[in-house]
Amino acid sequence: MNKDPKKPSDASTATEEIQPKIMTKPLPMILDELEDYIKRVEVAVKLAQAAARDSRAAAESARESGEKAADAAKKAAEAAVAKVRDEAARRADALNDRISEVSENLDSLVDKVKHEVIALDGAFLALKDKHIEQSPFFKSK
Repeated sequence: MNKDPKKPSDASTATEEIQPKIMTKPLPMILDELEDYIKRVEVAVKLAQAAARDSRAAAESARESGEKAADAAKKAAEAAVAKVRDEAARRADALNDRISEVSENLDSLVDKVKHEVIALDGAFLALKDKHIEQSPFFKSK
């Protein structure tokens, strides 16, 4: 054992090392550290709240942008569909007009052919009659 009262023994040194700060530091210093820690926590909380506000605002902005983009895409698609429908209707009308024109031309041609056939038939009959009159084989007895 150590007999010198001014020198602490090994056992007393070990107990000093594991003592809490409140037992080894002055209370004003501990309170100052605690106050600094609280201020840092308050600043961190304010920063976190600001970041949360910013992220909510960014999310809202992204949602609005997405909705605007969807609306624009929908309007573009509707416009494209309307354009295609208009073009198809225009072409269908043009095709119907052309079909009507061809049908009228065909009807006119059929009428002309009928008249030509009747005229040819008449001409053949007249030719036959003339041939019979002039032919020595068909002379009446």
